[in-house]
Amino acid sequence: MDRISIAANALIDAQNTNIPLKEFPSLSGPRTAEEAFSIQDAVLEKKDSEIAAWKVGPGLREMSITCAPIITSQVFQSPAKLPNSCRLKGIECEIAFRLAKDFPSDGTVFTRDDIKGAIKSVIVAIEAVETRFDSWPVNNPLWALADNQSNEALIVGDEINFYGENQLNGLQGDLIIDEKELIADAGFPGGDPFALISDLANHISTRSSGLRTRGLKAGDIITTGSWNGVDFAISNSKIKVHFETLGSANLEYVS
Repeated sequence: MDRISIAANALIDAQNTNIPLKEFPSLSGPRTAEEAFSIQDAVLEKKDSEIAAWKVGPGLREMSITCAPIITSQVFQSPAKLPNSCRLKGIECEIAFRLAKDFPSDGTVFTRDDIKGAIKSVIVAIEAVETRFDSWPVNNPLWALADNQSNEALIVGDEINFYGENQLNGLQGDLIIDEKELIADAGFPGGDPFALISDLANHISTRSSGLRTRGLKAGDIITTGSWNGVDFAISNSKIKVHFETLGSANLEYVS
């Protein structure tokens, strides 16, 4: 078995058993961003699951982009519930976008204006953050990238039609965890969200044949980074994210 398959199997086992990894086995951890993305692709193929969403963020160090697919079983409609057995219970307050058209990976270079013109709706979202490793933050950013950038779930809240960039001006998020209100005012962490999504659309041409064949699809949800960094819930926590003029999303951890 090659290193990519060993690493992918280790991540899947850690998720299924809820037993975290100290490190990738047999020196199978990614050494480059390309290997980290190959591990993502191998996990997706082994799970044989459909993609419903993506997360995307700016590049870090040797990574020109940080992104990961989110499969259908990890996308929940608000109000959502996740099990108390989640170890980290990291919470990110986000704004996501739903595409109205396909963006095939056919060699076309897509621009931020191409993306902006193809946005169907704006969504208030919560990203539930978990790591398959035993430390937080994950010591090696390439390990986190291979682990789908520490995604556990995407909670899809209120959704409104997109009619222009002015909808996004002056936004401030409120994150409430167990009645404690936290300000989520960092804005889009990667800057222009449409440029980020165009980077994602272009990046997919470098991925596995399955992803290249798929590209981005109409109906895909793309979440564009945390407005609060990451905050942490506890067992039985109730979480609400709210953006004035956009709406809310709700999550509860339960036994």
